Amino acid sequence: MRVLRPRDDRVKQLPVAALPEAEVGTWSAGDAEQWRRARVPAIFAPVAGSWAAAALVLLSYVLTSAFTSSSAGWHGGADAGTDWLRYPGAVLLAALPFWYRHLPVPAGAAATVVAVDTGYSLASANGGGERVGHLLVLALCAWAFAGSFLCLRARRRQRALFLAAAGPRRFPLPERAPESDGYRGHALFYTGLVFCLIAAGHVIAALVEDLTGDGYDAVGQQTAALLFLVLGSTLYGRGLTTYRAARRLHEAHRHPALRVGIRIAPDGRHWIHPDAAAPAGHPLICYTVGSRDTCRAARLLGSSSSYGIGDGHHSVDPAAEPFEAVLYGPVHEGAEIVVAYASIAYQPRQETGQMSLSVTTAALLAHRRHGLGPWQPVDGTAHERTRRARVRENAARADRLRDELARARAKKTAAGTAGGSTAASGGGCGGGGDDSCGGGCGGCGCG
Repeated sequence: MRVLRPRDDRVKQLPVAALPEAEVGTWSAGDAEQWRRARVPAIFAPVAGSWAAAALVLLSYVLTSAFTSSSAGWHGGADAGTDWLRYPGAVLLAALPFWYRHLPVPAGAAATVVAVDTGYSLASANGGGERVGHLLVLALCAWAFAGSFLCLRARRRQRALFLAAAGPRRFPLPERAPESDGYRGHALFYTGLVFCLIAAGHVIAALVEDLTGDGYDAVGQQTAALLFLVLGSTLYGRGLTTYRAARRLHEAHRHPALRVGIRIAPDGRHWIHPDAAAPAGHPLICYTVGSRDTCRAARLLGSSSSYGIGDGHHSVDPAAEPFEAVLYGPVHEGAEIVVAYASIAYQPRQETGQMSLSVTTAALLAHRRHGLGPWQPVDGTAHERTRRARVRENAARADRLRDELARARAKKTAAGTAGGSTAASGGGCGGGGDDSCGGGCGGCGCG
């Protein structure tokens, strides 16, 4: 038997009971636009830039390996064993796109080391194709170093702009806010640590074989170790940074807060808008919600059957328009925030809804493409629209059942009429029994 669960709809405008005791400001359109312009320029965007960097790394490796005087990989040549001097630079170059996406500080350091190593290789390059590959790596390192610096500067500027918009008042986090520092980044941290240990095992084994054997080729082990190192270091660093962001949030006793709008994109990302009432606002930054990130019904706000358009405390479709929420914590990429919003839960087959405060803890992401179009306030509450759609669906189902019953009756009537006609035609000859065939038998041949 299917169990009916209560509906849980977002509330368009927060009631007074959902707000902190002190006045929480709103994020004005001008301040929000200034915050948005403080982002990293599009040419240095972390997500798109990491894909471009990966393509350049692959192209540079193809050019340098195709035209280098030595054999492919890090082989030092015939009877020379494996080349270990170029291996650290190769690992850092392969990790550069991933670190640029998630870890700007290590990315800047890696770009510097790779640039120095590539400069030495460029000085000893023989062919033109090899020189082109090294020059491409140098250009990539300069771009990655500049992008990492701009990313860190953008975070500081956006943090300062949000603090200025929030004003001097600070607020404690809502009650029952999920303590994300107890789980944020732990899985990434330990998974990355395991991968790094596996890579270390491959490198140690290759070094031992290379030192004890003449001309041993450890390129295969180096390649495997490189893959584990790149993936493991990225996961380890990502887990560490996200944990530290969550720790900073929950260690502080009071935080800046602003009233914002939240709209959910088709891919599930929650996009922060400066306002839930002005359709002209642009999406600013997004976050995703995990299974442990939300405490639903953290505090009951009231029960009523009249949550309608008039007071603004009505349910909305969060994919069609944003709903109001209170955001705690500075807003910039990689930061940990807390979002408090109101929701209405309607029990099955009941028109009375219970409004409660829900609290979500999330890490802000660097995505820029949201896929959200313009929006306008929708007429009617989401619950009322759902009820009307259910009524229309039930009416359509009843019409289909009526049509099916009518067709079944028509078929049954037609079958009965056909059976009666057959019986009548057969009774004209045999209706008189065995002794006679009826006076009008005529041409039946029984006479």
